[in-house]
Amino acid sequence: MSDKPVTFTIDGVEITAKAGQTILQAADDAGIYIPRLCYHPALPPGGHCRLCTVKMNGRTASSCTFPADEGLVVENDTEELNDHRRRIVEM
Repeated sequence: MSDKPVTFTIDGVEITAKAGQTILQAADDAGIYIPRLCYHPALPPGGHCRLCTVKMNGRTASSCTFPADEGLVVENDTEELNDHRRRIVEM
């Protein structure tokens, strides 16, 4: 793994992530909120609640477990994802 920062976008906003950061951690550092229930910075990420699901290059993944990578195109605040998150919370 490289120590070099990576640049990617979330909802069209370009952000730079430190080496080894997850999408969720990089989003937090950039002031972009991704909803979550189970994530806590003092615990290892597990992706259990699935509320932090985002689309990356068209595929879904938990942002708390997926590493930020150069050139990723991440969707976070979309009607589809927000509907998905509402259904999770309703369960």
